[in-house]
Amino acid sequence: MLSTIWDTVLTYPILNLMAVLYHLLWGNLGLAIIFIAIISRLILIPFTKKQTEMTRKMTSLKPELDKLQKKYGNNSKKLSEEQMKLYKRVGYNPLGCISSLVPQLIILSVLIGVIRAITNNDTEGLYGFVLNWVSNGSGSFSINPYFLGLDLTESYNNLSSEFGRFASNVLPYLGLSLIVGLIQFITTKLTTMLQNPDSVSKKKDKKKGGEPNLEGMQEGMQKSMFLLFPIMTIFISISAPAALGVYWMVQSVMLIAQYFIIDFDRSKKGVQNLFTKLQKNRK
Repeated sequence: MLSTIWDTVLTYPILNLMAVLYHLLWGNLGLAIIFIAIISRLILIPFTKKQTEMTRKMTSLKPELDKLQKKYGNNSKKLSEEQMKLYKRVGYNPLGCISSLVPQLIILSVLIGVIRAITNNDTEGLYGFVLNWVSNGSGSFSINPYFLGLDLTESYNNLSSEFGRFASNVLPYLGLSLIVGLIQFITTKLTTMLQNPDSVSKKKDKKKGGEPNLEGMQEGMQKSMFLLFPIMTIFISISAPAALGVYWMVQSVMLIAQYFIIDFDRSKKGVQNLFTKLQKNRK
C-alpha cells in the first residue's frame, strides 16, 4: 500500500520526467540528471527560504541566549524552559533549520530508484503517452548511460569489487565521489557564511575558566557538521550510482545561487566580509 502510494506520487512522475528530458536532450543522461537537479532545487526554494529565516532568527537570538546561559547555566531544566519560551515568543522553530533537508533526502532516494529502473529498460511506471513518444511508437525504451566517459549507472564500490580498488577504469568514480565531498564541504561553508555574514568578520570571545558558552557549543556543532556532511556525502557517493554524484554537485552549486536569489544584499555582504578577512590574513 505505502509502496504503491510512494511510486504513484513520487517515483513515477520523476521517472517520466527523466525519460522526457533524456529524449529532449539528445539522449544524454548526464544532461537529464542536471536538469532534474535544477528543477528539484527550484521546487525546494520555499524550504530553503524557511531555513534561511530560521537561521536569521537564531543569529538574532544569540545575545539573549547567552544571557540565559549565564543566568541559568547551573540549572539545565530551567535553562531549557526559558530557551523554549524565547523561541516561542519570536516564532523560532529549531527544526526549521533542517526543513530543506528532508525533502532533499526524499528526492535523492527516489532518484536512485529511478536511475536503476530507467537503466534496466524497465518501462513499468512510464505513462502510456510518454512511452509512446520517447520510443517513437515502438513501445520499448533504452538509454545510453555514459556521460563524460562515466557509466552513470555504476558505482565505485560495485566496480572496485570486480576490477580492484585502484584499477584505471575505477579511479574516475572514486575521484567523482571525492569531488562531490569537497563541493559539499565548500557549499556548507559558503551557505553558512551567506546566511550569517557578520560571523565571517566577527571575533569570538573566549570565556575564561572553561565556563560553558551556548554560542561556543553551537560553534562546535557547526564545525562537526562541516566535517560530517562531506564525509557522509563521500560514503554515499561511492556506493550509489555515479548519476547521484552528478546530481549532488549540481544541487550544491544551485544552493549557493539560491541564497543569492533569496537575499542578494545579505549574501553580497557575506562575500565582501570573506574577502576582507582573507586580505587581513595575508598581511
